[in-house]
Amino acid sequence: MTVSPSTRTRLDTVVRSFRMIQKMNRGRPEVKPSENLYYQFLTGYFTRILNAGIDHKPLVLHTIFMPAEILYAMDIVPMHAETTSWMVPAFTGSVGEMLAKASELGLAPEICSAHRVLTGALACGDLPRPDAVTWSNLCCDNSAKSSELLLELTDAPGYFVDIPFSDSPAEIAYGVKELRGLIEFLERTTGRQMDWQKLSDIIARLNHQIDLYQQIYELRKAVPSPFPMHRFAEFMMSSYLMPGHPEVITYLETLRAELSEMVRLGQGAVQPEKFRLMSLFIPPVYLMGLLGEVSRQTGAVSVVEPLFGQWGDLKLDPERPLESLVKKSLAFPECASYGPLNERILAETERCARQFKVDGAVLYAHVGCRQGAALIKTYRDMLSRIDVPLFVLDMDLLDQTITSADEIKTKLLQFVEILEDR
Repeated sequence: MTVSPSTRTRLDTVVRSFRMIQKMNRGRPEVKPSENLYYQFLTGYFTRILNAGIDHKPLVLHTIFMPAEILYAMDIVPMHAETTSWMVPAFTGSVGEMLAKASELGLAPEICSAHRVLTGALACGDLPRPDAVTWSNLCCDNSAKSSELLLELTDAPGYFVDIPFSDSPAEIAYGVKELRGLIEFLERTTGRQMDWQKLSDIIARLNHQIDLYQQIYELRKAVPSPFPMHRFAEFMMSSYLMPGHPEVITYLETLRAELSEMVRLGQGAVQPEKFRLMSLFIPPVYLMGLLGEVSRQTGAVSVVEPLFGQWGDLKLDPERPLESLVKKSLAFPECASYGPLNERILAETERCARQFKVDGAVLYAHVGCRQGAALIKTYRDMLSRIDVPLFVLDMDLLDQTITSADEIKTKLLQFVEILEDR
């Protein structure tokens, strides 16, 4: 079975939704300029996917944590597999059809819904046919295995990249060799050549992007914290979709300026701020608005997400771009949950709990994520030692039949009640 070579329907709807949001936001004075820039870079990203064939550019489907920097440097249009598939049901309400199609293809409910929805979206013809598929072992076994089915669905050539677990010199060298193999595959498959100067320039901008993330996280330490919890997805999308891209740099610089001014004026994301939360893993993609509602109702705000955007003192070398990309993959905290448990992830979480003065932590336990679920007891034991209560919220990233919006809201409100009683 292969997907239709050219389908625009539902992905077109996603892009139109982004444009409509931008248009509506122009009439809402409370909307920050950074929010409009966020939807602007999303619109550009998915428009390029839709127009890849028209623009005579290769389209490459890649899974999470594959280095999109390489694709940008080769003038190839990247299509982030998981994020693109998330956007279609989020803005078209078609998740049930996609999950049903994935079930028809034999994917069990225990498999991560992000990958079931991706499979269903391709099988339904809701995503354009890629010219190639690339994937790796990061950051979960679902990512490592799902693309074998994607090759069958798309009838496209594919390449698997094996990223090492740690940063010893031998493993870094091995990772560089893997990326060179990826580049050779892409050159052979797409006819595009690597522009090494362009890649170095992207790495240089990526250094600035990482620095901006760190500055923004420092601003979020303020009491009250200035960044609303429902905008968490913006950090994730900017990192996943457009690393080292000028539009993302502009968005982050604008956001930094806005938060700096709020901190200067003593303004918080919610008024008054009552509870400071730490979020672990990814909340339900379809419930970002609900999280904002709960935050405003309770005065609880997520001030830090240790698994996202916390890069530490990572500095990349534009003169050694492939080595830098391997180091970046190993430095991303979310990837530390793959393979042997890296103590760094626990140390980073404890550091964030202390420095951001959190009152409690919420672990979004996505039922299809074996990596995340395996860490529940480890997180609970570590946080209990520093007297930070952990609330485990069983949910699904995309499948609303697992836990409804009302259930999630009720459970979050119950956790806030527990914090009030402490």
